[in-house]
Amino acid sequence: MATLLALLACLTCCTHEDPAWFTDTTAAAGIRFEHCNGFTGRYIYPETVGGGIALFDYDNDGWLDIYLVNGNLLDGSSAPQHTNKLYRNNHDGTFTDVTARAGVGDTGIGQGCCAADYDGDGHVDLFVTNIGPDRLYHNNGDGTFTEVSAAAHIDSKLWGQTCAFFDFDGDGWLDLYVQNYVTYNPDSEHGSRGDYASPRTFAGAPDLLFRNNRDGTFTEVGKQAGISRPDGRGMGAVCADLDGDGDLDLFVANDAMENFYFVNQGNGTFRDESVRSGLAYDQNGASESSMGADVGDVDGDGKLDIVCPALRAEGCALYIRRENGFEERSRVARLAAATRPYTGFSPNLGDFDHDGDLDLFLCNGGVSANPGVGPAGDYVKRYGVRDQLLRNDGRGGFDAVGTAAGPHFQRELVGRGSAVGDLDNDGDLDLVLVNLRGKAVVLRNDGARGNWLMLNLRGKRGNREAVGAFVTLTVDGRTQVRTIAGCGGYLSQNDRRIHFGLGSATTAERVEIRWPDGKRQALTAVAANQILTVEQK
Repeated sequence: MATLLALLACLTCCTHEDPAWFTDTTAAAGIRFEHCNGFTGRYIYPETVGGGIALFDYDNDGWLDIYLVNGNLLDGSSAPQHTNKLYRNNHDGTFTDVTARAGVGDTGIGQGCCAADYDGDGHVDLFVTNIGPDRLYHNNGDGTFTEVSAAAHIDSKLWGQTCAFFDFDGDGWLDLYVQNYVTYNPDSEHGSRGDYASPRTFAGAPDLLFRNNRDGTFTEVGKQAGISRPDGRGMGAVCADLDGDGDLDLFVANDAMENFYFVNQGNGTFRDESVRSGLAYDQNGASESSMGADVGDVDGDGKLDIVCPALRAEGCALYIRRENGFEERSRVARLAAATRPYTGFSPNLGDFDHDGDLDLFLCNGGVSANPGVGPAGDYVKRYGVRDQLLRNDGRGGFDAVGTAAGPHFQRELVGRGSAVGDLDNDGDLDLVLVNLRGKAVVLRNDGARGNWLMLNLRGKRGNREAVGAFVTLTVDGRTQVRTIAGCGGYLSQNDRRIHFGLGSATTAERVEIRWPDGKRQALTAVAANQILTVEQK
């Protein structure tokens, strides 16, 4: 008994001394953003989605800024309009709202966003999806943006969701993928039973693909390229080299139907291999209500895998890359059991503890009411659930971190968009979250103790952020891989810089970069604990 008491005392002491993985610093950071989904009590279907985030350096000072997408009133009310917000990083843990000066305070029914230097002028531009006309903002290089959708020939006016800049045709210039959700009719059935209707109430909508003309304009080629299926209900996407052949493929996470997988043929077209690849359905052969998606090497075999959360009782899917396709392995990875109690929206893979493998954050939030809360109940109580942090066991399995993740993970919120990146340039991965009818949240990473390395890749003119680059790092004889994907999570874009956790190692023996054009560049004996800018030779 004495031995047992001593052991318990030790465990209690150790747990007390260990800080939480994440600390909520929203108020101290000066982020004062509250999402409006236009809720009126009529359960209008567009109220269920929205809330994208982009982490990008709009002013080229080497620090991540934050762009948050807001919704708006849906009933034609003349009440004050809500706007998207841009927060400039002050380099001291705080941010300043520069929306008005920057000119990016769109008042549409906002959904998602992405950012990239599409015209090669050295400044990162911004794209926003809406229910209705989407917006392309050109960065003027002086802290302001100009809305150029019409001038750039971006004509997308459907129900936009996830979007991504990526070079689909291999010409060295970033093209634009715009995902659409459903064909929405405001007169359609909504919440006739005091809750939201099923997405099956609505017909699907085709996605769009805008080819970069290299002169500041785009041409829509989705149908010709083979990615514009009219039946999709897209919620999330992955734009990455999923089959390892050097060009960028497209995975589409669909709601209440099978997922799509379009394999790049290297000639400006894609082949639909949704079913053949193993990505269309779960391991039982059933379609799920897939939400966002993220990509990374979960099991450490050097190939890119996909995580894709879904509705409560369905669980988060985990598609592991095999030689001839993908295998859904959420049960074996213990991910299915851990996530089935929740509806998940935005997944973020990252080495949050610097031990050399990819952990998983899930931004969760309901779309159907929690049991026991009637139509008259508080919105957040009706649809709020807890976010989750799951630690990789080093073999591709996941275990819930639980209360050690921090107090935020005990709160029930209606989570939607999330993005991961190093906001304070201290080498670990922080999180930014948007919650429906709630405040945005900034979570500072305080739990990573190991060493790290971050690479800021600088590619050629038409793709300065090196979207599509694939990096292999060797440390202590073990390899890790990362890629710069076109988008991540739900409606959001993560930090473009590549992050590795190194554990106790103080040096990476070798870093090999496969640039988007296929050229390779190697670095040796790279010191840990630095943000290293690498220019393509």
